[in-house]
Amino acid sequence: MELEVCPECEVPIWFSSNHTWRGGGMVVESSDPDHRMVLIECDNLDPLFKEIEALIGIPIERIIIETKRRATRDYLNRIIPIEIREMVRSREIELVPLIEAVNVTGHLLGYGDSRLVKVVFENPEIDYVIERIKEPYSIALWCGDLSGSSESITGYDHDVSYEIIADDVIEIKAWPSPRPAGLASRLPVKEYKYVEGDIQLAKCPSCGGPATLSGYKWNTDRGVIEIQSSGRRVAMMGPAYLEAAFVELERELGEEIPKIVVEAQRRFTKQGLYSIEEIRQAEDFRKLLALRGLGNLIEMKMDDRGLRAQVQNAALHLLLAGLMQGYFEVLSRKESTVDWELKEDGTLELEITPTRP
Repeated sequence: MELEVCPECEVPIWFSSNHTWRGGGMVVESSDPDHRMVLIECDNLDPLFKEIEALIGIPIERIIIETKRRATRDYLNRIIPIEIREMVRSREIELVPLIEAVNVTGHLLGYGDSRLVKVVFENPEIDYVIERIKEPYSIALWCGDLSGSSESITGYDHDVSYEIIADDVIEIKAWPSPRPAGLASRLPVKEYKYVEGDIQLAKCPSCGGPATLSGYKWNTDRGVIEIQSSGRRVAMMGPAYLEAAFVELERELGEEIPKIVVEAQRRFTKQGLYSIEEIRQAEDFRKLLALRGLGNLIEMKMDDRGLRAQVQNAALHLLLAGLMQGYFEVLSRKESTVDWELKEDGTLELEITPTRP
């Protein structure tokens, strides 16, 4: 897949030009400053969902699919002009080239190598689309991606199913189908408040994107973004709908859900989500969180009594709380407990206390 890349940092021009890194630790779409994005590790996403399922004893896949469906539909509604979508629906232009263009976007965001297998676009009663994805960043999230993109393009609600056909290869089928009654209306989209900050990420002199993105490698043929120093995989996605899924889980299953999400993320962080070199210095960690769009670490103090931190403009605050707890335990080599509070302005306050001296 031949795509223009920056000659200096080797980041795809599309990626750096379509996102804006703000001083408050927030990443947004350049064309839509209200639409927040985060660059997060994705190898642990499906295991995280499975860990939550194991801890609560109830499947959560459909909730994850539903929230990502809405996220992808809304995302594509913003980047594909309504005139183009209407021309596809009236058969004035072919559908396949648009599907292929959407697949290219997924490759650039790190979602895996997606290829169209078959599409029928004649009548909502018989229409369907099948895609094959190698190295999907998440099975559940990809199911939401296909149903959401199908809805954006055709204008019909869609359902979805998948089949694992080989190691790290899936086929997903989406077809027109009414949404489950009530679920979509129960998943309110979070609107993020923004507090300006003073983070200044060094810029690439050629493309103007963050210079530290040069430490990430895009393999656009595979649809994979990797951290060069560790080989860990990341993907760019909107956080609001994943947060909506956690809210829905709490509504259905009780107030223990936030603690379960934090605990699952703590475990993954301790398994090597970050290297000690990446997180030992507070300023380095602050810039890492800002590059990822997770927020502005304005305070972090660590001593024998534990760790206290404040993160303005926090995204995915439950995952961030688990990440910070795991961060503390990696550095201190002590087990801990964590208390957190998300303020109305989006500031996350954390206090992590070792369970033994």
